[in-house]
Amino acid sequence: MIQISVNLRLILFVAFALIILVLSLVSAPPKIIHEVLSWDKAQHAFAYAIFTLLGGWALAPLWGALRAWRRALGVAIVYGGILEGAQALSGYRVAQFADMVANSLGAVAAYLCWRAFFKFGNITSCK
Repeated sequence: MIQISVNLRLILFVAFALIILVLSLVSAPPKIIHEVLSWDKAQHAFAYAIFTLLGGWALAPLWGALRAWRRALGVAIVYGGILEGAQALSGYRVAQFADMVANSLGAVAAYLCWRAFFKFGNITSCK
């Protein structure tokens, strides 16, 4: 099995957070031309699901699986709220409550998927 260092995991997590930051705050974010993927709320949910998955995976070796995944969930929800607030303050983007809900639902979905695998898949950690 391939072992990935904790430092590399954290770098990937932070890099993804920076990607979300840039895409959230640029004045004209890129448009995806696809019927399902172009739906803005699906993009939000998917991005924050990936963010939560990366966070849980990156933090598990440091804090243990359950604590890491709970913190990753909390970080994703709070980060989404902060970025929506930053959009409201930017003057060129608009904050939407529906975006915050989509961000949170994506994060919760990722967490619940991990919990299901943890409980039913005999996964004892994500190290």
